Amino acid sequence: MNQSNEEISIIKQSYITKQPFQKTWVLWLALALACLLLFGDAYAFDNPMALQSTIQSQMGLNNVQFNMLYSIYSAPNIILPFFGGILIDKIGVRVSIFIFSTILIFGQGIVVIGGYTLSYGTLLAGRCIFGIGSESLNAAQAAIMSKWFEGGMVSLALGLCLSIPKLGSAMNSFVSPIIQANHNELGFTFLVGLFIVLFSWGCGLLLIYLDKKNEDLMKEYMKINPQIIATVKEKSESSDTLSQELSLQLRTNGNHNQSVDSSDYSESFLQDEDEDDNDDEEEQNHNVHDAKEEIKLSDLKNLDGSYWILSSIIMLSEALFVPFLDNGNAFFQVKFGFSQQSAGVLLTIPYVFAALVTPIIGIYSDKIRQRSLLIVLTTVIFIVTHLCLLLIHCDSACGVSALPLLSLGLCYSFYSAILIPSIPLVVKPQMIGTAFGLLGVMQNTALALFPLITGSIYNGHVINEYGQLDPFEGYVYQSYFFVGVSFFNCIIAISLYIFDKNGSQKLSKLRNKKL
Repeated sequence: MNQSNEEISIIKQSYITKQPFQKTWVLWLALALACLLLFGDAYAFDNPMALQSTIQSQMGLNNVQFNMLYSIYSAPNIILPFFGGILIDKIGVRVSIFIFSTILIFGQGIVVIGGYTLSYGTLLAGRCIFGIGSESLNAAQAAIMSKWFEGGMVSLALGLCLSIPKLGSAMNSFVSPIIQANHNELGFTFLVGLFIVLFSWGCGLLLIYLDKKNEDLMKEYMKINPQIIATVKEKSESSDTLSQELSLQLRTNGNHNQSVDSSDYSESFLQDEDEDDNDDEEEQNHNVHDAKEEIKLSDLKNLDGSYWILSSIIMLSEALFVPFLDNGNAFFQVKFGFSQQSAGVLLTIPYVFAALVTPIIGIYSDKIRQRSLLIVLTTVIFIVTHLCLLLIHCDSACGVSALPLLSLGLCYSFYSAILIPSIPLVVKPQMIGTAFGLLGVMQNTALALFPLITGSIYNGHVINEYGQLDPFEGYVYQSYFFVGVSFFNCIIAISLYIFDKNGSQKLSKLRNKKL
């Protein structure tokens, strides 16, 4: 009897050791590492925002030249979505993570050199390289998470992968002005950003190791449990669609474009081992391939009015969030009397608030029927936010200026959990990749142009009617522009509501998905 119990114990121990990491607590470690992989990316991306006054004064830049540091980041990525996940397919997701995270280090390293030498051209070159690496790294990160959470809990992974990297932007906004004030060296402050990127690079290496080990364990597990090879078709399709949402929402700064590819695994693996399967591996891989964020020009004619209207709303909503915060530090110094350091602390509010609220909204968003009304509500909140930023004025730093930042964080939460997840609802399943890829082109186009437009508006009104330099006047006219865009965006949202209500009502149906 004792011998029999001992044999059973050995069998159980062997079974446990052969389990893939996706069946253990290591799944959550992998998710944490994937989030931290983008933490340094978010921190370094927003470095200029936290140091705008210092950069402009030390390097003699006007508002347009400063905003070019963000436009140059987005400009190359107008083209990248046309290539979809082809590069990641060829070199593999693990190699992609290593290469692209290394490119981030190289790009930020050039930015550091530009900071020490006060060379504007060097800064632009570094930001451009950083942007290319960042976009591709986000694609690889989305691909590897779609593999780990394939079959379940993708919504939870989506919320966490969106919110945690945002804390990197908040940390930069808080820490960078303090470092600059203590060391008074622009290059050194950028160097701290490089160290944060190196930390994320290390997290990427550990994630690569876990993924390789998990793949080996999965092969062994499949040999022991061959009945788990097939997966339920409905679950596979649901996972593919949610992976696309994950792909587009993993934008640490609201402006990253990703593609999803789960084909590196030869077999699919369900989180729930007791689920019955009926489909074969070949069909599943085909479905996953169809969900890639790859633009097929032949499919553009099949995208209806709902898609184009919704995409325009998403594009303008992101343009109302990111370009404003790009100049937020200087804006709060001039408009509300904060120092660069205290403005940096204040600007952590929308990032932290969005990080806390977005996962909650994401969990319940699919239970809400009237998405079109919620989209209208989102645009109304944008109007209220930018009106408050225009009308509120303080001679000295005042707490009331934090209120529009809270509503701005709420706007981003609705944007992430309501607007972007609505894309799969208005397109056919076989066109999801094209729809997301084209949306990425539209978003990066807006994020390349809007900083230059707002910078030009500022420069055109920074000299008042008396011929005096008046930064306050420049930011007032910038606010007029954002308010105008907000109203225009609301009109488009109302048209979407009417179009959907009188048409297919795709945005009024309860989304059906199984996890």
